[in-house]
Amino acid sequence: MKKTTAAHSRIVSTLLVLCAITLCSTQASAGMMDFMFGRVAHEGSELYDLAMVSLNQNGGETTYFTNGEGRILDVQAKKCTDGRVRASVQRVFIPKNYVAGSLDGTLAIEATCSRLHELAQQGEKVGEYTLIPATEGAEAFSCGEAIALALDSE
Repeated sequence: MKKTTAAHSRIVSTLLVLCAITLCSTQASAGMMDFMFGRVAHEGSELYDLAMVSLNQNGGETTYFTNGEGRILDVQAKKCTDGRVRASVQRVFIPKNYVAGSLDGTLAIEATCSRLHELAQQGEKVGEYTLIPATEGAEAFSCGEAIALALDSE
C-alpha cells in the first residue's frame, strides 16, 4: 500500500516539475503572456499604432475603431515594464444588408452601419481604421457580436 502511494506521489511530483519547466521555457511563457495580455505590438505595425492610440486615449482600456464598412475593433493595450507594448484585438463585422428577425431590428442595424460610415469619415485615422467614441463603439461592437451569434446558430 505504501509503495503505490509513494509511486503516485513521485509521478505527480515529476509531472508538476515538467509542467513548471514547460511554462517557464521561452516559447510557452511568451504564449502565456500573449494569452493574458495580447500579442507584442512591434513599432511600425498597424497593431502598434492602434495600441498606442488606445494607451494615449484612455490608458489602454477598451478603445473602439472602425473601417466604416462594418468592421469594428475592440483594442486593449498594455505597456510592459521592459518597454514592449502588448495589444489585444477583438473583431466583429456587421454585414451591410443583414436582415434581422424584425423590421425594427433590421432598421437599427442599417442605422448602425450608416453611423459607422459617417464616423469613419470624420474621426482620427489609424492606418485603415478610425477611432470612434466609446459609447457608439460599444453599441456597434455588441450589435456585431449579436449578429455573429445569430449567424453561428443558424
